[in-house]
Amino acid sequence: MENNKGNIVMFPKWKTNLEKEGLQALKEKRYQDAVRSLQPLLDYDAANHDVYTGLLMSWIELGEFEEAEELCKKQMKMEIDHYYHYLHIYITILFQTNRYQDIVDLLDEVFEAEDVPHQSRTQLWQMYEVSRKLLEDYQREQGEKLINDFLAAMDKKDIQKQWSMVNQLKKQPALPHVETFRPILKDNLVHPIIKSAVIEWFRDAHIEDQMQVQKFGQIIEVVPGKLNQLQSDYIIKQIQMRLGGIEQNNPSMYVILDRLLYRYCYVRFPLFPNENEVPIIVEALKQIGHQYLQLPYHEKTSIEGVQKYIEEIELCEQHYSLIIGE
Repeated sequence: MENNKGNIVMFPKWKTNLEKEGLQALKEKRYQDAVRSLQPLLDYDAANHDVYTGLLMSWIELGEFEEAEELCKKQMKMEIDHYYHYLHIYITILFQTNRYQDIVDLLDEVFEAEDVPHQSRTQLWQMYEVSRKLLEDYQREQGEKLINDFLAAMDKKDIQKQWSMVNQLKKQPALPHVETFRPILKDNLVHPIIKSAVIEWFRDAHIEDQMQVQKFGQIIEVVPGKLNQLQSDYIIKQIQMRLGGIEQNNPSMYVILDRLLYRYCYVRFPLFPNENEVPIIVEALKQIGHQYLQLPYHEKTSIEGVQKYIEEIELCEQHYSLIIGE
């Protein structure tokens, strides 16, 4: 047999001996010896189903999970007749590496999209239930740790650490932590960006509770799950549309203004601008853009309050850059 590396041939006797030695080593739990014998069969495209399984089980026992995952995923695609066999092994790899969320997501897809044989479905459902319980326990433990770290960062007034903790919390279920953050959203001493991140987390988690948010001297009632994405909000779209001429004539300036607009609105979130603010914000952005690029600007019409918005936009930009640093 000629391999894909050159002209070296694996003779049938050599192939038979390697397979026999490798599977015997696996049976005796000599996993390193099993890999040493079975690996050449894989390298020279001389492996069969038993060899693939032997290699996978040996790698798992040795903690070589990356190699095992790569081969297992390949065999799930290649050996359709043995798909559920390799699926079980793949789930074992995910289980051994504590990737419970991946198991739950994968099995959700399998149960929804595939006609799973009864015996396999029973086994997979057991794996699903165990993984879901472990995932809930893990998330609860991680969530509690992150909450404690966040509260400690609040005591120390460490805003960067608060930002980091909230971003990690976004990977956790939000509902168990709603009551913890209710008073935080109303606390005037908490930085507006931290409140934005919390509301964003609750919005993406579809939290339907009504809650109060205090920002910039205002107190508003919001239902996070009903809030728009910044990029899709109607008012922000209006502002971007009014800046369309700049996008055509000076793309570099438009990129700057669009970034400033996003950051300004993110710091204010969920306080979206209203219709009356649109022309003032547009004018403020234009003046800032020309100032940044040191270009002359001739104001066509005088709009009251522009300077106030220029100062707000620049202040929000400073805070965003300082805390988020993008």
